[in-house]
Amino acid sequence: MPSIDTLRPTMLVLDDLPQSCRDILADSGIMLEFLDAHKASYAEIQLRMSYCNLIAIRTRKTAEIISYLLSYWPTSRLHAIACFEAGVASALTISHIPILALDSTPSPYAVSELCLSLTIILSRQLLTRSRQAHSGIWMKDHTNCHEVRNKTLGLLGVESNQVAGHQTGILAQAMGMRVVAHTPRLHMMTHGRTTNVKDLTTVAQQADFMVILDDQDLLENPASVQVRQSLQGQVLIHTSVGDDDGMRTKKFLTWLEKAVEPTKENELPVQLGGVAIVVPSTDFDEVALDTVETEETGELTQDEGYSTEDYASFKTGRYGRASTAVQKRRLAWRDQLRRLGVENVVLVPQFALGTMESYTANANNFARKIAALSKEAMAQKRSQADPNVPHYHSERPRLTGMAF
Repeated sequence: MPSIDTLRPTMLVLDDLPQSCRDILADSGIMLEFLDAHKASYAEIQLRMSYCNLIAIRTRKTAEIISYLLSYWPTSRLHAIACFEAGVASALTISHIPILALDSTPSPYAVSELCLSLTIILSRQLLTRSRQAHSGIWMKDHTNCHEVRNKTLGLLGVESNQVAGHQTGILAQAMGMRVVAHTPRLHMMTHGRTTNVKDLTTVAQQADFMVILDDQDLLENPASVQVRQSLQGQVLIHTSVGDDDGMRTKKFLTWLEKAVEPTKENELPVQLGGVAIVVPSTDFDEVALDTVETEETGELTQDEGYSTEDYASFKTGRYGRASTAVQKRRLAWRDQLRRLGVENVVLVPQFALGTMESYTANANNFARKIAALSKEAMAQKRSQADPNVPHYHSERPRLTGMAF
C-alpha cells in the first residue's frame, strides 16, 4: 500500500495527445492511464473516472460523453478536466468541475506564412481555377492572374501584431515585393526594407495587396474618397488574429460593403480583385449543436449539425438536405461577399490559422501548467489527509489492459 508521502495524481487520457505532452506530464509525476473514449463502453469510462484526478480530452464528441457521464455519476476525486484542443471546452455542460482550456493563439510565424500563401492564391485565382477543373472546365485564359513579384503589399495592424507583421514583411520582401506598413503612432519600426507610413490613405493608394492583421484603425476611419478609389482591383487578406467569434470579421465586411457601394447615382461600384477572410471555426464544426429561432414561426428549433457530405456540398454549392442553422451561418458569409460583387474569395476557418508546430508548442506549455496546478492540488490534499486512512490508490478496481 503506498504511503501518504507518495501521493501522485492520476490522469485519464481519453484522446490521443502528442508524445511531447505525455513526456512532460509523466516527468512531472502524473500517472497516465489511456483509454479510447470512442471505443470503450460508458461503464468502463465511468469506472476509470471514479479514481482519477484529471481527465484529458481533445474532441467535442469526448466532451459530450464526459458531460453525460458526470451529470449522472459525479466523482469527488476529479480535480479538473483538461481540454487539449480549442473549442472543446464549450461542449462541456458541467459546472461543478474546473475546466482547463488550451490557449489556441496561433503562432505569428504561422499567420505570416498563411498571409503570403493567400496572397499568391488570390493573385493567381487558384481556387476558382480548381473549382473549374473539378467541374470539367479547362480554362486556358490567364486574365486577372498576376505574379506577386514587383507588387506592393500593404500591412495594417502591425503595431498590435508586431511579430506577425514583421515576419510577413520579411517574407514578402524575399519574394520581390515592396512592403508598406501602416504605423500611425510611429513608435516602432518594421524590419528589412519596409516603408513605414503614418497615413492610411497613402498605404491604400500604394498597395496592390492589403494584409489586415488588425482592422481597428481601418474601421475607426470612414472610407474616404481616396481609400475607395484605391480599393478598385485590390486584393484584401483579413486574418483577424484573435477573432474567435467572428464579430470583427462581420464588422469589417459591413465596412467594406459601404466602401464599395457607389456614392453617386451614375457611379459604378468598386470591384475588388479578391478577398480572404477568416470564418469562426464553429461555423465549420461537424458536431455543433445550436438552438435557433425560425423566421417564419418564431419557434425554437435545435440544429442537428451536419456531416462531412454536407460540408462537401457547401464547398461545391450543391445542397442535398434542408438548411440547418450551421449551414445558414456559412451561407451568410457567402451571401455577404456576393453582395460585394467578389468572386475570387477564400474562406479560411479560424482553426486553420494554426499549424502542428504552433499547436505542439501551446500544448506543451499547457501540459506544464497542468503539472504545476496538479502539484499544488495534491500538496493541499496531502496536508489534509489522514495517515490512518489507506490511500485510495490501493482501493481502486483492478482492470486488465490498464497502462501506467
